[in-house]
Amino acid sequence: MHFPMYLSILRQTFRNMIKPHSLQFLRTMTVCCIFMSLLASCGHHNDAGGGNPVNNSYLKSVYTISPGEVLIDSFTYNDQKRVASYGQYVTNAGNNYFVRFDFNFSGSNVLPDSYLYSDNGNNQETHQLTFDGQGRITKDTCATSHFVTYYTYSGNYAICTILFEGTMNDAHIDSLLVTDGNFTAEKIWGTNNGSWEKQGDVMYGHAAAANPGYKAEVAGSVGPLLYVLSVYNYGGWSDYISKSTMNKVSGVADGLPPGGFSYNIKVDGTGRVSKLTYTGVSGVEIDFNYY
Repeated sequence: MHFPMYLSILRQTFRNMIKPHSLQFLRTMTVCCIFMSLLASCGHHNDAGGGNPVNNSYLKSVYTISPGEVLIDSFTYNDQKRVASYGQYVTNAGNNYFVRFDFNFSGSNVLPDSYLYSDNGNNQETHQLTFDGQGRITKDTCATSHFVTYYTYSGNYAICTILFEGTMNDAHIDSLLVTDGNFTAEKIWGTNNGSWEKQGDVMYGHAAAANPGYKAEVAGSVGPLLYVLSVYNYGGWSDYISKSTMNKVSGVADGLPPGGFSYNIKVDGTGRVSKLTYTGVSGVEIDFNYY
């Protein structure tokens, strides 16, 4: 069963086995769940009331660090400040993995026509991208693997329908609720042995500090795409939609403890979010770096 990512940062805290889909996006990884002792929350950090609500910097990398594993999300941008490449690099138990997505732009277009997927297994695939009249991603398809994701929009929902082999027999639907510019809830359905089942119903809270991964021109065009590329690969930081940084996860989903969890936010001298640590879990942190 594919791991439906109700929040990629939660994956770093409460891990399950991840099944690769037909794109070869995922390498099967088994890592233990991390249920640790209470994390002292009295360290040097700023809580939900701190941090600049506006971030003028562009995200360079995100280091998600947990016992025995480091995951790096890395970004480059073109002259128009659009995402030119996105990569994930993992070191786990002495093994190294990576996936990379290089976006292609025709002429002066601000929206990519396609991207090239590559990984350390020497797999490469070209994916064609389609956008609607508002510049929002509507389709990601690969002719060779038959993988396709449809992105539809209804009210405040962005709905990602992911067909790993081009059919509903192996699929996920992630329904993302965006309220006042923030990703506030998610419902996840997936197929299990050919039958649909609800796999998550999760809510998110937010701090005042600006989300390190938010840029209006990115969120409004490829934000849901970056979410899917992160979630259905190695996880890590996946929120490129919300204006504000998430600080609370609650609801019902595999691995999510009763009452959910929250995390503490540390900011740098300019008010940018520089680090997240988890309340109740030690040895796990997320570090943000900027251009």
